[in-house]
Formats: sequence, structure tokens, C-alpha cells
Amino acid sequence: MGKTLGLAARSETDCGAAMSDTALRVRALSVEQWGNSGAVTMVGRSPALVALQKKVEKAARFHEPVLITGESGVGKELAAQALYLLSDRRGKPYIPVNCPQHGDGNLTASELFGHRRGSFTGAIADRKGAFESADRGMIFLDEVADLHLGTQAMLLRAVASGEFKPLGDTRSRIADVRVVAATNRPLNELVSTKEFRHDLYFRLRYFLLQVPPLREREDDWRLILDVLLAGLRRKYGVEKRFSSSSTKLLEHYEWPGNVRQLVSVATMGYAMADNNVIMPDDFIAQLETDESHGDGQGEILERMATGGESFWNVVYRPFMDRELNRSQVRAVVRRGLMAAHGNYQDLLDIVHLPKSDYQKFMDFLRHQKLKP
Repeated sequence: MGKTLGLAARSETDCGAAMSDTALRVRALSVEQWGNSGAVTMVGRSPALVALQKKVEKAARFHEPVLITGESGVGKELAAQALYLLSDRRGKPYIPVNCPQHGDGNLTASELFGHRRGSFTGAIADRKGAFESADRGMIFLDEVADLHLGTQAMLLRAVASGEFKPLGDTRSRIADVRVVAATNRPLNELVSTKEFRHDLYFRLRYFLLQVPPLREREDDWRLILDVLLAGLRRKYGVEKRFSSSSTKLLEHYEWPGNVRQLVSVATMGYAMADNNVIMPDDFIAQLETDESHGDGQGEILERMATGGESFWNVVYRPFMDRELNRSQVRAVVRRGLMAAHGNYQDLLDIVHLPKSDYQKFMDFLRHQKLKP
């Protein structure tokens, strides 16, 4: 049920230094509700995360729909579970539905609203849908942007009035359900292209909660990493730690895959390390694979690292001419730092600059806000 960063649950005492008071309360409530295997563990004390938790607390007092937005891997379902646990619906059903699970409109509508036997091919028996099952509780619609348009119309009616009709049924039903939806796609843009109903969009966003990406959560990654390593130690009986060079590398990384990616990298590093110290070579290949989906930054770095072209010609000049944007340059520097194990002096060799250009190079990155 709950997500605990992919690890065995920790005690509240263990998590105390890594979690806010609100997060500790949510975790205690989740263990009471779902047991240790369902513990909701929101690790971090950054202002961005604490601000989100305060908004969740306020929204939990009401019954109107909530729209949770954020990049993939930030923990949108954790926010939804916290909302449920802090509300007066705790103890009633909490039903999560993965909207992209079914591409067929009938199957998605059946998942949400149920069906009568024979209502479509494959409907061999009556089925109760998520809305009916979640009566007096909460339903969590993950990746709601991917809902079939026909199902969106049915969802609009259910959100607006609580009324729905199972497929193939002639009788409408009523359910008292709080709807919490989540998406990593810009719904306002999908509305403009008519891929998402504008009336449903405004029905869902009575409350809008934006989960911050990991790169905007200051040093939360360190706390999460500590929790991950502690969990791996308990699970496999071996204590391991990241070396100072590994930590420096992670410090400069921007985590495009957010917490989910950090979990994967930490687990890989732990598994690959031959001794108790996790070195960059134990996990850097995974970071480079994750970075390979960028927009040409790898090719730009390759021109400098192996092609012998200078940073000033390949990056500086196009940036000043607005042919490269700040995000692209920052990504090039970040990938270079990964290869240099976080050392800016060693990065000079990769971007084909002499050591005498170090201060000029650093001043440029600092003044243009290009340091990852």
C-alpha cells in the first residue's frame, strides 16, 4: 500500500532527524492503518518539502477534489496518502487507480465505475468499480492526464455530483468519494490541445498541490540516502557508505528522475561495491545511462573530451549567441562533472581547457548561474 522509498520500514525514532513533525505523524498514522509494510515515509526537512506538507495538512480538512502535480519520481502518491491519513476519511477505503493501465476506454471506465455482465467483450460477470468501493473514502487517480476522453466525461459527472453509472447498467448510483488526482503532464496545455476536458480540469483542481523535484529540496537527498543505506544494511547485514568523492559527485547531480532515481542509484552502488566504501565506479554507469536521454549534451561533451574542441568554442560562444540555453549548458557541465568525479580541476581536461583558465571558467559558470 504505502511507499517507503523501497525499503523496510524504519522506526519513528530512527527517522526523527530526517523527517518533519508532520511527516512523523503521517508515518505513525500509516503504520496504524496499514502496518509496517504500508508505512508512508516522507524523508526530508527542506523548506520546499515542509511547505508542501503544510498545504497537505490544510487541504486534508476539506472534502473537495485535489490535483497533485510534479515530475515523475517525486512522490505524488506519498502526498496523496498523507492527505488521506490526515483527513477525517482515515479508516475508510483508500483506492488507488493507475489511469494509464488500460488503453481501452471500456476497461478504464469499468475500473472506475464497474460494469454489468455482458456490457462489453470480456465482461463475463458483474464488477464493482473503484468509485463504489471507495464510498465514504478517497480515490487516488494516478496519471489522470492519460484517461480516455470518453471516460473523462464519466469522471466529470462523478466528481461533480458523486453520481455514476456502471457500464451496461440502467440505474445510476451515488458514492461519497473524495477524488485526488495526480499527473506529471501539464494539464493546462492538454486542455488547449483538447486532449483533456477543460471542465474536468477545473473540477479537479479545487486544491492544487505541487510536489517539488529533488533538485529543489536542498540537502534532502543526503537524508534520503542515509535512510536508504540504513534499510539496505538491515536487509542484507552489511554496512556500506558512499566515499567522499561519490558524495561530491551526487552533490552536483540534479536528479532528473528524482527520488525514484536516487533509490535506484543507491541500491546499485550498494550492490556493486566490493567493500564497505561505495566508489563512483560502482554507480556512475547508471547515472550516465540516465543522462543519455538528454538533448545532445552527450555529443557536445564528446566534441570536447575526444574531439579536442575547446569549451570556449563549443559551449561558451553558442551560449552567448543564445544557440544554447542555460539548462543545456548546465547539463553539459553536470555530465562532465560526473566523468570528473565532481572535481572541477579535472573537468578542465575533459572540456579541453588549460589549467590557467580555471578561474575564468569558474567565474563564467558562477556569474551565469551555470553550476549544477
